[in-house]
Amino acid sequence: MGANAQTSVPDFTAGQVLTAAQMTEVNTGIPVFADSTARDAAFGGTGEKTLAQGQFCYLESTGKLQVYTGSAWANVGSSTNVATFTASGTWTVPAGVTYAIANIRAGGGGAAFSGAGTGGTSSVAFAGGTISALGGKPLNVGGGSAALKASEAGQANSGNGGYVSMDTSASAIAEVGNSAQVGSFIVAGGAVTPAASITVTIGAGGTAGSVGAAGGSGYVWITYEV
Repeated sequence: MGANAQTSVPDFTAGQVLTAAQMTEVNTGIPVFADSTARDAAFGGTGEKTLAQGQFCYLESTGKLQVYTGSAWANVGSSTNVATFTASGTWTVPAGVTYAIANIRAGGGGAAFSGAGTGGTSSVAFAGGTISALGGKPLNVGGGSAALKASEAGQANSGNGGYVSMDTSASAIAEVGNSAQVGSFIVAGGAVTPAASITVTIGAGGTAGSVGAAGGSGYVWITYEV
């Protein structure tokens, strides 16, 4: 705890004689607290100010200036950050972050004459519940390999479905070319706890099946302010 850190914000009364320590505390200007716990305990008690809209403070734990909006503390001059996942992993919540928004793309479906697979589910396991985006459905067109003109896999981390092109002169199939379904996309926010570990799952692209193309894998972007 720094030399200017406080544990209370006093509310002086008329005629009260202030000590040197109290005058020093007042003259620091914006109250300084070691962390959000000390901040929250410093208001509303006996001899302390009532927390109200427009109150400022500085937190040593995050190095951030904050203002009370009337319902919550908000960082002043916050910047938006993005944690990008192209493979499954774990996101460790940075200090001072209590809310985050997940942008979730699932894997795209595979495309084939037969046996193409559904794209994998992408998800973020927030404390309040796991947010999931379902994978795209596959495209199985049938008709045999003689009808194949071309196939193309969905690009990695795009969530696009695989693509197949048909030669209608060698098959009774009506499609000249078509793609499997794109993986679904979800944007959802949730409360997070600083230093907590959040599991992020990236859905794989659907399998190519017989004479086809796989779907593209998904991705997750997590945005937060510090």
